[in-house]
Amino acid sequence: MAHSHNHAPPTLNSKDINRSFLIGIALNAAYVVIELFYGWKIGSTALLSDAVHNIGDISGLLLAFLAFRLLRFKPNSVFTYGLKKGSVLASFINSILLAFAIGAIAWEGVRHILNPHNINGNIVMIVAAIGIVINFSSALLFRNKKKDDLNIKAAYWHLMADALVSLGVVISGLIIKYTGWNLVDGIAAILVALVILGSTWSLFKDSIIAMMDGVPSEINTHEITSHIKEVAGVAGVHHIHIWSMSTNENALTSHIVVEDLNDIPRIKSDIKEELKEHNITHSTLEFELIEEKCLEKNKL
Repeated sequence: MAHSHNHAPPTLNSKDINRSFLIGIALNAAYVVIELFYGWKIGSTALLSDAVHNIGDISGLLLAFLAFRLLRFKPNSVFTYGLKKGSVLASFINSILLAFAIGAIAWEGVRHILNPHNINGNIVMIVAAIGIVINFSSALLFRNKKKDDLNIKAAYWHLMADALVSLGVVISGLIIKYTGWNLVDGIAAILVALVILGSTWSLFKDSIIAMMDGVPSEINTHEITSHIKEVAGVAGVHHIHIWSMSTNENALTSHIVVEDLNDIPRIKSDIKEELKEHNITHSTLEFELIEEKCLEKNKL
């Protein structure tokens, strides 16, 4: 009997997600043009560096969009799972791009501290405030979907990172305007970089695990094994392997020890139902009788 664990398989609406990506890309591209124009006009390195950061994030969104489209390719004789794994690779690349963005922000922050210069605080605050609205609004497009797909999670954090950077620029511009402490701009940039780093680490770790066919972080192997053993007619479980087929689809293979071969159809159905509760949508099960001796090594 299946248990209720609130881990139902994701139901991603392709049209909705495609629209979210395209809107996010368009809004951020428009904002980059605004930042580049005013950053160059008033000589604000804060706005110019943030614009470069946004360009990197647009590239990340394009990669994530491409990865999501790869999920639609059908399996063939060479790629028997299709191109689903490409979404994992894109997620990893996104995390690396975000890491570079963090480095760029931190470097710019140090440079501003060492060499503070006067800028027009009003223009910086207005442009950065526009960035907060655009990036936060774009991030909301992915908020309810980010738990189901690593690339959507990457897109969400890219946009939230941009909103945080813009907020830091607004605050630093406000302080500079009323106090004249120009080095505050650099301090704010470094603090924002540290905040983004915490979010990026989780994304990077999940991507590495997926690329190495490790067990996804949201799945507990021992819990899965325990629940399979609770299925009526199951005497044991071993050689269990769980991995990510894509950023929103997990797979499992396992040997199931049964008491009666006649019960296999029901046991298989019950196990697959249980696995779906844990977001494992593709499973391959090998059944053995209690008296059989499994010759395969490296049991788990």
